[in-house]
This record gives sequence, C-alpha cells and structure tokens, in this order.
Amino acid sequence: MTDSSDRPDSADEPTTPGSPGSPDDTVEPSTRPRLLLALGGAALLLFGVGLGLLIQASLADDATGEASPAPNSAAVGFAQDMTRHHEQGVELAAIELEHGTDPEVRSMAFDILTAQSNEIGQMQSWLTRWGQPVTNPGPTMAWMGHGGSDTGHDHSDPADHTDGSHDHGSTDHGSMDHGDGDHGSTDHGDMSMPPSGAPAPDADASDAEQPAMPGMATSTEMEQFRAMRGPEVDIRFLQLMLRHHEGGLHMMEYAADPANVEQPYVRDLAASMKRTQDKEISIITQMLALRGAQPLPMN
Repeated sequence: MTDSSDRPDSADEPTTPGSPGSPDDTVEPSTRPRLLLALGGAALLLFGVGLGLLIQASLADDATGEASPAPNSAAVGFAQDMTRHHEQGVELAAIELEHGTDPEVRSMAFDILTAQSNEIGQMQSWLTRWGQPVTNPGPTMAWMGHGGSDTGHDHSDPADHTDGSHDHGSTDHGSMDHGDGDHGSTDHGDMSMPPSGAPAPDADASDAEQPAMPGMATSTEMEQFRAMRGPEVDIRFLQLMLRHHEGGLHMMEYAADPANVEQPYVRDLAASMKRTQDKEISIITQMLALRGAQPLPMN
C-alpha cells in the first residue's frame, strides 16, 4: 500500500470548482510553474535580506560605541558597491532559475541567489546602522582610488583594480575539491566571444557599452539574456556569472585587507565572499568546458 504523502501532486487528480487546479482558475496552467518560480525567487531574495539583517542585529552589541566609518571610507564604499554588484548577480541567477533547463546549472544559480541575497542583507544593515545610503552617491570604486569618471571604473586596464599586483593566475583553484581544471592558466582577455549577439571583443571601445563595475553585464547584455530560452540560457548564465564573479574579486580583496578597512566584520565578510567565489569560479570554468563553451573576456 502506497502512502499518499510520498507521492508528488498529480495534475490528473480531480479538482473541485474554485480549487487552485480547477478549470475556472484564472491562471493558465502553462504559466503557473513560471509564476511560482518568479514568486519563489522574490521570496528567497526577501528571506536572504531579512536573514542578513537579523545576523547583523545579533552582532550589533559587538559594535557598541564603535565610530561609524566616514562616507568616503573603504568600508562604506565596499558595502554600497558590492551590494550593487551582488544585486545583478541575484538577477542573473533568478533568470536562470526561471528559464534555464540544465539541473546542474540551475542548482548553481540557486546557491548563488541565496548566498548573495544573504550578503546583501548584511551589507545593507551596516549601511543603515552607519547612517549611509544603500546606493553609492559618488563614482563607483572611488574608495579604492578609482575615480575620474561618472562610473568610477577605468576600462583602459581592467586587470588593474588594486595596486597592479593582483594576478588571477596566482589563485590556487587546484587545491579545491572541484577536479583538476586549471582556471589560473586561462587568459580570458584573448578569448573570442561566442556567437550570442553580445559585442565582439575587438569591437570599437568608444562604441561599446561599459558596465558600472568590472564583470557586470551591460544593460544590452541583460536584455539579451532575459529574452533567451532553452539550453542557451544555461551557457549564457555560466559565462555572465563567471565574468561577474571575477570582476568582483578585486573589491573583496581590497576590503579584506586590514590596511584598507578597520572593521573586522567587514573584512571577514569580504574574505568569505572571495573564498566562495574563488571556489565557484573553478566550478563554473569546468562546467563551461564540459559544455564546449568559452568564458567571456573581462569588460
């Protein structure tokens, strides 16, 4: 005898008028799964932000009497700009969860959505406690010494976001339990963009749309990604997310350095983010290789 509680709900079971699955339901059956996914993604985002606020509230006693950092400090700038960077990462993951088809890729998207939503909540709680706006009112990344433009991002040398000493090749992904893929030896700047409607790497820089911060997708790329359907969604998500992760590493490294940020809880979160994203960079790189796709060049 089969326990009915072990069986998933069946669409063939009889329904009564007015019940969620009845013929007079105003929501079309074909749109119901997508609607539920969208609502689920929104709920997860709210849950993550709320959880982050609760975590920070529990740590508030540790910061009693602590002077709030200055508006132009690295602590404030990191919380503002990384929140913005993460918000796009959450949106990319939500699009993959809604339109993607590969279970492995969708699982990665779910992990990223939940983790980054939680981190957004933590950073926003700091900004609230410090009396600072959630959105950076000045040039992005100016707190790292990058200024001189409306975006605060100097695209003339995408690799130079700290003191010029950072080298992706020095990151030891091989020590992680994700196979033997050598991500550090990959030169993304020399790779061609897969056919997807996105700008080619050799496009005129003056005509190319520039993102707000390194690794972020442009508005055009986001529009194209939202319109995609089928297996290409999974590939494009991996490509955009890999570049997105790599672009944010410099901010995390800078904020994790005691020479730049005084608050230990800010440094701890920045270091934790970097460990997570280093690990995910290695996994995503291997996932792309297994699917015969190339990473995108850094923007």
